[in-house]
Amino acid sequence: MKSSSSITVNPAPTTTPSAAQTVPKSASQCNGSYYDDHDNQLLHVNSIRQGQGGTAASSAPGPDLNNGTASDDLQMRMWWRTRSLNAPSPFQHFGPCGRIMKNSAMVMQIQDPASQRLTWYKPPLTVLVIKKKDSQVLPPFVQLVEWLVQEKHMVVWVESAVLEDKLLRDDVKLEQESSKFQKVHQQYAGVRARFLDLREKLVTFKDGRDDLTDRIDFIVCLGGDGTLLYASQLFQQSVPPVMAFYLGSLGFLTPFQCDNFQEQVTNVLEGHAALTLRSRLRCSIHRKGERRKESLLHSVGGNLLIPSFQRQLNYVELNNGQTGKAGSNNNNGHNNSILVLNEVVINRGPSPYLSNIDIFLEGKYITSVQGDGLIVSTPTGSTAYAAAAGASMIHPSVPAILVTPICPHSLSFRPIVVPAGVELKISISPDSRNTSRVSFDGRNDQELNHGDSLRVTTSIYPVPSICSQDQISDWFDSLAEGLHWNVRKRQKCLDELSDLTTSGSEDTLDDFDNLQIYDA
Repeated sequence: MKSSSSITVNPAPTTTPSAAQTVPKSASQCNGSYYDDHDNQLLHVNSIRQGQGGTAASSAPGPDLNNGTASDDLQMRMWWRTRSLNAPSPFQHFGPCGRIMKNSAMVMQIQDPASQRLTWYKPPLTVLVIKKKDSQVLPPFVQLVEWLVQEKHMVVWVESAVLEDKLLRDDVKLEQESSKFQKVHQQYAGVRARFLDLREKLVTFKDGRDDLTDRIDFIVCLGGDGTLLYASQLFQQSVPPVMAFYLGSLGFLTPFQCDNFQEQVTNVLEGHAALTLRSRLRCSIHRKGERRKESLLHSVGGNLLIPSFQRQLNYVELNNGQTGKAGSNNNNGHNNSILVLNEVVINRGPSPYLSNIDIFLEGKYITSVQGDGLIVSTPTGSTAYAAAAGASMIHPSVPAILVTPICPHSLSFRPIVVPAGVELKISISPDSRNTSRVSFDGRNDQELNHGDSLRVTTSIYPVPSICSQDQISDWFDSLAEGLHWNVRKRQKCLDELSDLTTSGSEDTLDDFDNLQIYDA
């Protein structure tokens, strides 16, 4: 399944084909066999050495096998190795008869992460700038917007609340404000003057009222990780490329620094950037009354309802119908689903009783959670709430869904990782003493009643997060800087210990014992 987007993910330019590049169809005249990732189909290659004649296509990349040997055959198979999701594709023929059955229902298709690069179909014209609510972000925000408008001649979108910021307005009655605010207002006089000159050139939107789908080419976030989560929430389908600058407190998802933003943004606009495709979860709540309504509709043949059935539907709608809320689903496809970047959390809320939650995977009952709740997270969210609850940290390029219990009343209930694309169904156990609360990326908190169910699966719309260096370096740098991952006291070297022991100096040994050597 492919979505309409302003970006494509192309392999990095190289002189020789990478391990993840697919082979042109004209290459079928070569020896050996290979897999085409785009068709997900085994292409059989005619052998020259079996008397059929012909020569290898000169346009096909790879080793020259005109004078092929057995070792060349092996080399060809290694050369044409492709990738299924993020791993080398296994051979799909088993013996003379068996093979994997073809399946056209593809959830998503991901290239080799190391080759995911950003390219533009046409030069981007509109950019959305999202900033966090902090006075210290105002100078770099105004400087960036000014540069995008005047130097890059781009149409800049900002949230309407930015224009209402008291520090960026000149009609504020300072005599009614506190002395502290008056002092800060005076400090930003120059920034405010520059912003007022740009005010008429900006395009504004209001969250929850304006639809930004297919209007934005590029997103710049100024702040912490919350700005990236907010950008994900604004786009519930295809997301433009997101460039996140670190101006917050943690900055796990914001790899860029504002010192030389002109050079960095220019590189991105010219298409010189690596991408991390951060998968999201599509969540929908199926209410008990709505399922009852659907069954009644089917039982009487659509909309042709007799009066008795119409009264039953009215009763269902009045007592159980909760339409129009974010995250609810009234069987109208994905219109009432919500996409989350970090996690969806089911918890017991203010109730003093334990949560009893049933988990189903692809319709099969798996287990029940008895505890404080459950976290269903993406690999991106594995380093957030899930990591605090004891789950493993998963690289965002790994296609998976992480299921983590919150304080389970069982010593053997460990977090589990399930394949991306499966559907999880979560419901309140019939004998549970209380209902549960569910929230999506910390927002849209709702009640999950008995008979309701929450369905979670992988969305086909990821968040294309632009890398500062590359996928591997950015992630491990964030682990080291944000979480101080594997920072510990280092074990003493045996050579150093032997040298100190033979010297016979007790003072030196004592001094050495007091040293605290940490990994850089």
